[in-house]
Amino acid sequence: MRPSIPLVALLSWSIAGMPSSTLADELLASTLESFRAAPTLVLWETSLLSPPVLADFYAQRGYQFAWNEPARVAAFLGLVERSGEEGLRPEDFHIAVLRRLAQPGTLAGLQGSARLAADLLLSDALLRYVHHTRYGKLDPVLVDARWNDRDPVPEERLIADMQGALAAEDMAAFLAARFPKPFWYEDLKRALSMAIQMRELAELPQVPAGPMLAQGSRGERVRLVRQRLQRLGYQALSPENPEVFDAELSEAVRALQRDHGIKPDGAIGPQTLAVLNQPGDASRIDLIRLNLERMRWLYADLPADYILVDVAAYMAHLIRDGAIAWSTRVIVGKEDSQTPMFRDVLDHLVLNPTWMVPVSIQKNLGTLGSDYILVDRRTGQRVRGGNAADYQRYRVVQQPGPENALGRVKFMFPNRHAVYLHDTPSKALFGRSARALSHGCVRVQNPLKLAELLLKEANWNRARIDRVLEGTQTRHISLAQPLPVLLYYLTARADASGRVEIRPDIYGRDPAVSALLDQPARRIRVAFYKPVPLNPGIIPLPDPDSGVQLTRCTASPAVQGGEG
Repeated sequence: MRPSIPLVALLSWSIAGMPSSTLADELLASTLESFRAAPTLVLWETSLLSPPVLADFYAQRGYQFAWNEPARVAAFLGLVERSGEEGLRPEDFHIAVLRRLAQPGTLAGLQGSARLAADLLLSDALLRYVHHTRYGKLDPVLVDARWNDRDPVPEERLIADMQGALAAEDMAAFLAARFPKPFWYEDLKRALSMAIQMRELAELPQVPAGPMLAQGSRGERVRLVRQRLQRLGYQALSPENPEVFDAELSEAVRALQRDHGIKPDGAIGPQTLAVLNQPGDASRIDLIRLNLERMRWLYADLPADYILVDVAAYMAHLIRDGAIAWSTRVIVGKEDSQTPMFRDVLDHLVLNPTWMVPVSIQKNLGTLGSDYILVDRRTGQRVRGGNAADYQRYRVVQQPGPENALGRVKFMFPNRHAVYLHDTPSKALFGRSARALSHGCVRVQNPLKLAELLLKEANWNRARIDRVLEGTQTRHISLAQPLPVLLYYLTARADASGRVEIRPDIYGRDPAVSALLDQPARRIRVAFYKPVPLNPGIIPLPDPDSGVQLTRCTASPAVQGGEG
């Protein structure tokens, strides 16, 4: 067992003139052991994201400093400076401190507790980076536990990303290759870049309306077109006479048109002019950032095949090999019974399902139709002649059939919300443009086609499915391979060209996310991969000579699946 050394004394020591490996070992070990019982700590006026995770990170390294190479700090600084491309804030990764520590000789010149504080803060910045890019800055459950679900993030994944980044020859390449980003995230990220570019045009004069401009045109309007294209990053090189619409300018216009889904004819007509003159819209940028954050909540380590339910767009997509293979309209929950946002695994289908009538509906039931049965809640036995509205004693179950509220098929992925995809007899509702009409589940317009596509690998075809549906016997069928299902609430999505589709915030969820996104990250829920021994130890006091501020805040000890 490591000897106990008072941390107040350690903070007054200097690394100079002492065996650095031994002192670093003692200093880090003693300090970090105290972290395990204090999930919230402040260092250099900065709240650490998860002290218990940092404690385990350094324990795996034998309590040795992680940041000994200035080039590694500089490489990480470059990543942080580009984090705005993901809709994140460089300030969340201590960019001012990083810039200071990346200066030649700065890190090497620190001693004692100042050197320890610098290493801890750099590692905290890296922990934030791997967490925010893989799981999002905000914990969706802490944003709104009613409508968001996600398990605590696994500590071993966070630490593996951190150790891998520090060991990699190319830190940026390692972190970029951790897991494939889905196409819908990359599309919206591209749209963010284009929106930021558009904001850069605000200081330039707009191109006046007028006749179409094409190769061979001349005049001041051509010069303004060239100027705006250059600011947007298109290769509209300035020739000897910038007021001449030459072949190079025409090609730059085609590139702009392709990026915005306009026919690439290389000429400036009304549609292209509107794109060039589009003012920078800060609210549009904020909305894109907000939805990129939502995407990060559930997108980590997706396989190539899954189902994406786009709640705010009233659509469901079957994704195969990382691309949309098939789509259908859906009906989602009403405002007072919203469809939640979460990720689960679809493992079986039910043909000819029964439907257990919810209590909220059962309370108002009158006489039961012939397709309903009454079941005693205590015995599970079918009852005749009971009061169907007595929900405390009876369950009301609708038997299989074409008028069953779940239709002829439901798609099962167990979750605490009891939400799933299913058929419906109310087909006319799919003709509406706004389809927030259900009690929370997702009704599918073409469920039998979806069933056919999902059961193909289990040796079921449409004819075999139809034979079961001709009867009334309930049949459970397992998928050959379970499939992730993602129910996403996205108020902005983009296509491959970067064109953004803005959807109404039908559930009013955007303001809560927006309010938190630019605030400092507060806390994260972590599933620790092993029991963490608690040793409160001694919390270091501030050393007036080192500038360290290490303050313990009120928090409960870290536990399996607890907050880190």
